Amino acid sequence: MRTVYRETEEGFPTFIHAAGVDYFKNPVFEEFSLVNNVAAWKNPVEEESQEIQGKAFYMGLKCNVGHLSKALHENGNKLKLLPYGELEMKALETHDIKNGTNSITLTLVEIKGSSFTPSYTWVDNDYVEFASVNDWMSSIRKGYEASINELLEAQKKYELNYFSQLATTLPQPLEDWMLIRNVNVFNAKEAVMQYGQDILIEHGNIAAVVPANSIVPSGGKIIDGTGKTALPGLWDMHTHTSDIMDGILDMACGVTHIRDMGNSEQILVKQKQFMSGKLIGPRIEVLSGLIDGAGPMAAPTGALINTLDEGLQMVRDFAHKGYQQIKLYSSIKPEWVKPMADEAHKNNMRVCGHIPAYMTATEAIADGYDEVTHMNMLALNFFGDTIDTRTPLRFSIPAQRTAGLDLHGKDFQDFIQFLKIEDIAVDPTLNVFEELFMAKDKVVTPAFAWSVDHFPVSVKRSLKAGGGGLPVPPGMETTYQKSFEAFQHILLALYNNGIRILPGTDAFAGFYLFRELELYVQSGIPAEKVLQMATWNTAVYTGKQNEFGNIEPGKKADLILVEGDPVQEITNIRNTRIVIANNKIYESNALFQSISISPF
Repeated sequence: MRTVYRETEEGFPTFIHAAGVDYFKNPVFEEFSLVNNVAAWKNPVEEESQEIQGKAFYMGLKCNVGHLSKALHENGNKLKLLPYGELEMKALETHDIKNGTNSITLTLVEIKGSSFTPSYTWVDNDYVEFASVNDWMSSIRKGYEASINELLEAQKKYELNYFSQLATTLPQPLEDWMLIRNVNVFNAKEAVMQYGQDILIEHGNIAAVVPANSIVPSGGKIIDGTGKTALPGLWDMHTHTSDIMDGILDMACGVTHIRDMGNSEQILVKQKQFMSGKLIGPRIEVLSGLIDGAGPMAAPTGALINTLDEGLQMVRDFAHKGYQQIKLYSSIKPEWVKPMADEAHKNNMRVCGHIPAYMTATEAIADGYDEVTHMNMLALNFFGDTIDTRTPLRFSIPAQRTAGLDLHGKDFQDFIQFLKIEDIAVDPTLNVFEELFMAKDKVVTPAFAWSVDHFPVSVKRSLKAGGGGLPVPPGMETTYQKSFEAFQHILLALYNNGIRILPGTDAFAGFYLFRELELYVQSGIPAEKVLQMATWNTAVYTGKQNEFGNIEPGKKADLILVEGDPVQEITNIRNTRIVIANNKIYESNALFQSISISPF
């Protein structure tokens, strides 16, 4: 993006002209002008104008310019936004950092009102934005990169204080005796619904599941389950938990267990914070040590290696730190896969991941993969080993060619049988490809069409803008759609052949798991089997089935209550109302409201 803009002395933009491309090389632009109190803006999905009284700060959809923190500071720490919304800012603390002999004093500010609560920015003495830092990705003024970690450490005190207070005030303790009366219970082990049941919970464990009104209350808490369904807590098997807020989103949506598929080592800290109850979040049951080859197209996090010896050492390091599996990424050299997989297996770790560039899934599995991550990596198996999958070609080639793949032909059928014989698991993340292949400007993705108006203003605006998918060559829109439908047919073939499917999102926490499960049902898998995949099957796969995965006597009280019957209509899985986990009771709407999502 190249941007030209003008602003007032207070930092308000009065003119913007920006043009360029997004990550997938879609053309994008942004235009804005403020003349005689009339604001006008235009971008790929909006063309609007508005007469304004007083001052208002334009928030760009495709680019952000002007100096928001400065404008807030100059106007009493409150501002109206364009197109809509209001902001408040509060200064939290100052912090000195150095660049050689130069020293600068920064101020950490908290901004509320536009996005999820809270949002933090570091500003200089003029209240001009200086740095934005978090565990996943940070930006800072050139020359001060070495100060990112110390700013992050200072900022985390405030993040931790905010979210630890929520962990104290929002959950209710699970009483020693509790009864959920007259509720439908999903038996995940058998994949059947048991209608009209009572669930007795004693000392944090399931004590009984019996026909309704069989248990005489004895002074504990009683929840009326009429019209609701109790399911085991859901599992998301593909997350990258980088924000403390992710934990609240997961729990509010009924996701009580996750597998982290690659992160900084801060994930070890979050795992302990979630487990101890210091922060609200799911149990992080599996940690994946992400390893990629160093270079210009390396993974955004994890360990980056230059040699095989470095890779073998990283496998051992991850094993020593308690990681359960290794995830290999696209820049790993094909000849490194087998020795690294052997080392992982020697350390009792599974091996999963992207298929490295210039390699096929068949070859990676033969060299030791236990699991393939993402449906496109399966599709690429049929398009040769000359594709540089470090680039967006790993998306565009499957989008253009999977529609023509013969799913009844010998090559495909042999591959499916190969997966079955080798006992390979697949982590499809279909929701990712639905958006990549079929997203349209001005159309809210199906994952959020039902919930978009509940989000804070900037998130809502972005969702309503739509787009964000791959650039579709002229005349290929139908091909891209048919390629996604082919992905769904491949998923059904996996299911029909008994290949383990691990529901995961690789996307916005909580909400996208609903869509992932809905897409499985749309693909032809019965809803009860899909719910089994996201509960019992994942518990078995991770070796946690003695504690979790089903609502039955002896298991821990780890369950959710949803309005309606998700076996009859899978979209009822969205209607989470109560979550019971870690000896606590959570109300979903209270969790949503704590981060500025309005209740459902």
